Amino acid sequence: MAIQQRYQRVLKFFVLLNFAILTISACGISSYRELEAVSNNCRIIAHAMGDTCVPLNPQRVVVWGGTELDPVLALGVKPIAGTPNVLTYVKEKLPSEQWQGIEDISNPQGPNLERLLKLKPDLILGHKSRIEQVYPQLSKIAPTVLDGADDWKSTLRLFAEALGKTDKAQQVMDTYDARIKRFKAEMSNQLPFTISAIEVRADAFVLSTKDSFAMSVIQEAGLSLPPALTQYTWRTWTLSKERLYELESDALFLRSWGEVGKEQYKAQSQLEKLKTDPLWMQLQVVQQNKVYEVGDYFQGAGPITANFVLDDLFKHLITTQS
Repeated sequence: MAIQQRYQRVLKFFVLLNFAILTISACGISSYRELEAVSNNCRIIAHAMGDTCVPLNPQRVVVWGGTELDPVLALGVKPIAGTPNVLTYVKEKLPSEQWQGIEDISNPQGPNLERLLKLKPDLILGHKSRIEQVYPQLSKIAPTVLDGADDWKSTLRLFAEALGKTDKAQQVMDTYDARIKRFKAEMSNQLPFTISAIEVRADAFVLSTKDSFAMSVIQEAGLSLPPALTQYTWRTWTLSKERLYELESDALFLRSWGEVGKEQYKAQSQLEKLKTDPLWMQLQVVQQNKVYEVGDYFQGAGPITANFVLDDLFKHLITTQS
């Protein structure tokens, strides 16, 4: 009996030891004291690069990427650093106190690791497609959570989990869903209704394709693309001037885009030139004055910009204002 009890104690010890080792390995923790601290001060978040222990209440958040800043601001979190200038189209519509003071760490070559280290963040958020290659270095600076989805709603949910803002995320989505429902109800007597959208650049006409952010919102609101445009995807999104007739629809959203400076000026000049082109002027949607100019938020991704797209739908297609 004594031998059996001793065997059971030894077996129990090894089971507990293995469990502790596996837990420590999963969190990247090197001591039992750290394991105890983790259990009290952070939670495991599963993301595109694996599992990461993040602080329960992060205070010094860094967001790498412009569109990734959208869901963070929507959750009521003001990061200490990010790339706010990428979201110029959002900044123009938001109260200044919501984004002023966010340090701009934009860099064409990617994150400035030395600068990030000096900022002492306790959480870094971003997208796998932008900073996957430097993820190991970022993870040594602070817990890093990268999204890998192309769906803005998935990004919102992941960031909300990492920030401890899941209740706020639900409120954001409830408000959005209510607006979608309201638009569909007010638009019901006009359905089916087709929408096309084009972005004029200095050297190209770029479509909002069926799989683009803006069109995902527009289609969720019950509208559709004209049949001629359903063949295009983000891989084949440019339209020649000779095929402008494919934009024929019940309404058309128009915008120009270019980098600051000369590119922006050239894009705007190209837009003005397009408006006097015979191929453009012969479109029925143009002749019926159903062309509406919108902002760069059509190329965004997040709840803030999604609501800006909805604002345009209410403003231009519904007589009762949102």
